[in-house]
Amino acid sequence: MRFDEFERVEYKHNTLFEVLLQARFPEIMKISQEIPAKFQDIVRKEGYPELVSDIPALPSDMPKELEGLVSTSKVFHFLSEEKDWKISLSKDFIAFTCSGNYRNYMDFREKLENVLQTFNKIYEPSYFTRVGLRHKNVANRVSLPHVRQGVETFIPKHIFPELATPIAVDIETLRKISQFNDGNIKANVVHVLSKVSGRFRKKQFTNERSYVIDVDCFSENRIGGINDVLTRCDTFKRLSWNIFQWSITNNLRDAMESKS
Repeated sequence: MRFDEFERVEYKHNTLFEVLLQARFPEIMKISQEIPAKFQDIVRKEGYPELVSDIPALPSDMPKELEGLVSTSKVFHFLSEEKDWKISLSKDFIAFTCSGNYRNYMDFREKLENVLQTFNKIYEPSYFTRVGLRHKNVANRVSLPHVRQGVETFIPKHIFPELATPIAVDIETLRKISQFNDGNIKANVVHVLSKVSGRFRKKQFTNERSYVIDVDCFSENRIGGINDVLTRCDTFKRLSWNIFQWSITNNLRDAMESKS
């Protein structure tokens, strides 16, 4: 994609609140028909001792004609003790999520590789049909407690041109959804300026004026094996980084403070 290439920088103050890798594969029935005990035995020894399973419920008012189109298969979630790392396993996807203690991409990738190798050894998927890497960032007074300027100063004019007009003082919420496709990689990007409630690492915040950047890069081409998934993940990471940098101003870069 034609985003400018930005040099990798590690920041002292990270605005990431969730990173998610999902890999979909042709349905493996034994994952839903059997308890994944062997998989659990391995991952719980590697730092994911908590187990939660759920079956998504259909909305009560859903037309019967659509019920067959919505997946209600069981999903098994294996969580770290602090619940900031999670493996999700279903009959047609595996996902790996960090929602708290994110240090850097190489740390995430190393843990991801271990999870994928364990999954591959036990279930031997034929191939993968979709792989995506998603980064969610939030900039506010909780993620950047040392900063006093308004979050509007973190947003480039090309994201929300309205902020450069006289009506800016009356704006409560702005939301922009962009979709990109270069024929090989797709990216769904959401920018939001609004009051937001949620959790940033171990801190809760309520109705905090925030700038949210949600970047989801993915490919729906057939992908052969674990090494191909990781290579694709590396590509998505570089693209996500460039989109993130395209989405912010020098004010936010300064607020995050480069370690170098």
